[in-house]
Amino acid sequence: MKNLGVLLGVSLLAGCVSNQSIQTVQVGDSDKSCDAIRSELAQLGAKFEDVKDDSGLTGKNVGLALVFWPGIIVNEVRSNKNEDSVDSRIAHLTNIYNDKCTGDKANNSSQTLKEKLVELKAMLDEELLSEEEYNLAKKKALENN
Repeated sequence: MKNLGVLLGVSLLAGCVSNQSIQTVQVGDSDKSCDAIRSELAQLGAKFEDVKDDSGLTGKNVGLALVFWPGIIVNEVRSNKNEDSVDSRIAHLTNIYNDKCTGDKANNSSQTLKEKLVELKAMLDEELLSEEEYNLAKKKALENN
């Protein structure tokens, strides 16, 4: 009888959905390259499908229904939390990608650099900046692009 209790406990723990939730905003997100963001979004798409498969009529939930039916509720809540966290991360990275890597925004960054360099050159020509200040500002503008 004692072995049956241990077996039941182990099967309950094995039948639970694991915590696969992820942090929405992570350090360095805005510094990632467009390629790195695309790659992570692809990985997150696959992960979303994995966590989605833990919901609904699964072997784990059927096993729990036979042994401990309230465990189904715990599994569904955890599964939904995992799905929501992956979905939030995808939305966050998509926003960064759209701001940084698509259409007008990507083109505007080079136009902004050009405008900044033209402005600096005009200030140098008008002697509002020294040659040293101009070179320093130009270097900084180029590094920030």
